[in-house]
Amino acid sequence: MPGVKKVIHTCIWVSDIEKTKEFYIQGLGLNHTWGFTGTDGINNFYVSGGEGGAEIQFKYQGMDESAQEQGVTIDRRGMDHLALSVDDVNQTVDHIVEQTGCNIIIEPFQNDETGVRAAFIEDPDGYIVELVQYLENGTNSKV
Repeated sequence: MPGVKKVIHTCIWVSDIEKTKEFYIQGLGLNHTWGFTGTDGINNFYVSGGEGGAEIQFKYQGMDESAQEQGVTIDRRGMDHLALSVDDVNQTVDHIVEQTGCNIIIEPFQNDETGVRAAFIEDPDGYIVELVQYLENGTNSKV
């Protein structure tokens, strides 16, 4: 039976590619992997973590000189959050807030049953990002 081999990427529309780069690359330490501008003029920018895995694709439609506003409306209704694995939740939250001034939605907390420490922050377009630190014990431990 044919089936999916792996998850490759997810795509998110953003309103300001420079703020997005600052948040995800300088703030969270993701790596720019590649990008392109399509024949439709839409910019595509990809990032991934240090251990590879699925990428995040950011789509951005820049404004030309005659446009009053970007041609795309950011709509977060269908996305609950994006989860990213980190080595240390507390250090990552401190760093990203210092770098970008982002909002902390839920301060770092620990769930011993599942074996994770996590926090929720908000990116420049209001998308919620969960930062997950896997602990040595628990049902979700990946250490």
